[in-house]
Amino acid sequence: MPAAPSPRFFELDELRRTFRDALQQGPTRTPGGFAGRVGVVLSGGGARGAYEAGVLLAFQDARVPTDIISATSIGSVNAASYAAHSKDRVGDAEPLVASWLDLTPRTLGIEWTRYGWMIAGLIAASAGIGNLAYYLLTLAGFRIHLHHPAAAWSSLALAGFAVLAFHPQLPYVWFVIGSLMRRVPLRVDRRRLGTSIAANLLVGLFLVAGTEALHLHTAFATLVRRHPLALVAVLLVLLGLRRLQRSQGARLGRLWERVIRLALHSGLFKNFERSRYLRARIPEDGLLASPIRLLFTATDLAAGKVRYFSNAPPEQLGADRDVDMAFIARSVAKPDDPLGAIIASSALPITYEPMEVDGRMLADGAVMGSQPVRPAIRLGADVLFLVLLEPEENAPDAAGTFVDVGARVLSILMHQNLSADLRELRAINGLCVEAARGLGIAPEAVEIQLGERRMRYVRPFVIRPDHSLGLSIHDFGGPGTREAILSGYQDASRAITAFLQYAAAARFDRPRRVLRLTPTA
Repeated sequence: MPAAPSPRFFELDELRRTFRDALQQGPTRTPGGFAGRVGVVLSGGGARGAYEAGVLLAFQDARVPTDIISATSIGSVNAASYAAHSKDRVGDAEPLVASWLDLTPRTLGIEWTRYGWMIAGLIAASAGIGNLAYYLLTLAGFRIHLHHPAAAWSSLALAGFAVLAFHPQLPYVWFVIGSLMRRVPLRVDRRRLGTSIAANLLVGLFLVAGTEALHLHTAFATLVRRHPLALVAVLLVLLGLRRLQRSQGARLGRLWERVIRLALHSGLFKNFERSRYLRARIPEDGLLASPIRLLFTATDLAAGKVRYFSNAPPEQLGADRDVDMAFIARSVAKPDDPLGAIIASSALPITYEPMEVDGRMLADGAVMGSQPVRPAIRLGADVLFLVLLEPEENAPDAAGTFVDVGARVLSILMHQNLSADLRELRAINGLCVEAARGLGIAPEAVEIQLGERRMRYVRPFVIRPDHSLGLSIHDFGGPGTREAILSGYQDASRAITAFLQYAAAARFDRPRRVLRLTPTA
């Protein structure tokens, strides 16, 4: 009996004992003579991937032979670990679960304090330029009288923090005023307008307080008394800046874009720590030697298409039963660096930078909204476990930042693609059932050939939580990780029990009756 992944995880230990005892005592033991090929589809979802670790642990405990795993995003990492530690077609999820329990955002390179250093650099640059300007003004005979330095700098700091916190709301009140002055019809968002007015008053209050403490108005009044034309010069400079903004607004915008881009990269975080962590936890030799066929989905950013990578060479995949040879030859490759392909497959856009694999810049397969259902079928799966990370009816998480919005967009794309794949699978299964009924045979014994397309019956089993997992995409090591693992194990146990009941009667060891249909125009 395999050891528990963690001596601290007593709830999971108890679930595993209960499930294994039920398998030993009940009529649904794993059939040793099951001839069908079992496929598992693992989707993406960041930290919610802990649910998939629980699912794979249930497969291990039930000793279900897994022939094919088709995965994308975090599912690629889970699939690779499960297969790389296996000795046969039953994978080993113990190291995977242990990794999820020990995981922290920092081990994956999710380190937000780095952006604190970026802000510190901005402050240092601003302080240097400001003090240089002050020094040059001093040489010219101008002085700023700091009668209340603490109040002055405190007010300036508070004004800066207020701008940082409310900069999206600040322009709205001026937009409304400008629209009213130009008599442009406008539907005013009163809540947003109130927030904008309050934010502008707050910033203005701090600036007035800072100016009062600095006595800038006194210094300016002295300047005007001594040099009356200075006021005219100031007004002319302000007018010139306004006209420059109007005439050169596009160029100034591009200039600011270049300045801002200096601090921006192709992802919030680098892949260094994540690559080091995954390469230490997933043995490459075991991955390549595993009899489990793995198919990883990644997005080619230059070509704008999906790329498929496998742990087995195409000629080896082509020797398997019911494989779509055209798909293998056209779309599947064995990368020189399989772990690099897995890391690229899970490089979530915005969060991580894309990676170069075999001369191509690759990112998360979810960019294409891809759920790897069809690839699993093309590799010859007769039974398909679809592991999803969101309940059927799920209230979306609040989109607080652009990262949340990006994650939600990817989730919508994947859901739409999955729905299309499932509709097509059900339609094909319906044709096979109808044809088998007319022939008086099981639907597994029917194959329909429509032109060059071959269609056969594939039995799906859906594994998904019935409630939100309560994890954001970046919440690695969060308090919901253990609950997600438990939920995945429980849901998979029920699906596996249903599969074993089906497998006891299903016959995939008989030749199929091929029905050739003529495609209609």
